Amino acid sequence: MSRARTFALSLILLAVAGVAQASWYDDYDAGLNAARAGNWSVVVQRMSAAIKGNPKEQNKAKTYGTIFINYHPFYYRGVAYLQLGKYEQAVADFEQASGPGPENLGSIEMLMDSAKTKLRLAEVKPTPTPVPATPAAPAIDPALRQRANSALNATKGKLQAAQQRKATTSPQYAQAMSMFSDATAKNAGAKSNDDLNAIISIADNAGDLADLATASTAVATTTPTPIAPISKPTAATQVILGDAQTQVRRALENYFAGEFERATQQFQQLATTMPKNAWIWAFLGASQYSQYAFEADPSYRKAALKSFQKAKQHRKWKDGLPSQYFSKRIRRAFSETEG
Repeated sequence: MSRARTFALSLILLAVAGVAQASWYDDYDAGLNAARAGNWSVVVQRMSAAIKGNPKEQNKAKTYGTIFINYHPFYYRGVAYLQLGKYEQAVADFEQASGPGPENLGSIEMLMDSAKTKLRLAEVKPTPTPVPATPAAPAIDPALRQRANSALNATKGKLQAAQQRKATTSPQYAQAMSMFSDATAKNAGAKSNDDLNAIISIADNAGDLADLATASTAVATTTPTPIAPISKPTAATQVILGDAQTQVRRALENYFAGEFERATQQFQQLATTMPKNAWIWAFLGASQYSQYAFEADPSYRKAALKSFQKAKQHRKWKDGLPSQYFSKRIRRAFSETEG
């Protein structure tokens, strides 16, 4: 009877240990969500729990089954410590971090320099001088201020490039210019790191729209060239694919006009009728990723990466997505997607 009880107790302990071991990726996912929301105390708590369950950082950490994640808990905990003013702990974590995870909050080198600089300043104890009590102003990270200025300058260059290719009458250019003006005005009055992060996001989105701006096509006024007779196979192809061609054209028109929600719906319908067409999946992913850029909803990004995976399954993209159709941010997300 004693052996049976001992065996049953062993099975219970093994089951509990298995559950505990499997929970590190749940803590990591919760920590990522807290980082996106700026809840740094929660980030420290969740990432510490994840590290306890799995202390090894890697780009392809296996969770369960065939599911792999980009796992860098020391990076995010280091960022949280930096934001909380715990610079010594931040330096220690950045020394163990091997790179950013799915949310890039800055290079390790830049973050490490910031943490060490602030640690040195904190160690210097100047003689206190009595000053009148005044409300403390929000601290602004100089590196983040520089990033905001760089983002605005990059967008300005893209708008100038759109002007050179005579795309100023396109709706994408008008929207990009409006967003750039808004970001410039906000930058002049930025008083916190949250303000600067918002400016960077607006500037990046405006730059993506400027990349998509194209010159309007002028209507030809010359005498039309006689059209050669259409062969039977060509005519039959047009009859068979007529509806699909119309649907694809409408979806692309909405995509290049910046109507990403409508384009997403249309490309999703096309994906059901042409499930092996890599181009359909690529444009569907681009539309979904553009929605993510504007609304900051992680579900759109997740859907976009799945669409990019489908595109890679049905076609070998030797040089990635072509730049004349897809913005730099979308091409980068596509290239980083597992095929």
